[in-house]
Amino acid sequence: MELDTLRDADFKLLDDAVKDWSTLVKNLETLKKDAEDNLHKGANKADWAGVNAKVSREFIGKTA
Repeated sequence: MELDTLRDADFKLLDDAVKDWSTLVKNLETLKKDAEDNLHKGANKADWAGVNAKVSREFIGKTA
């Protein structure tokens, strides 16, 4: 690619994509903390019985 092509290129779509990914990463960090603090701790405190005692608790732990 030539320098003039890059100089005159419209990078708006790329800029928008970078902003969207930045927002996504920021939100994922918040969601991760919320999942660990609420969902995972709640699952560990729950009174599980039967198959759920192993399967659901393990699934929630991995998901969180």
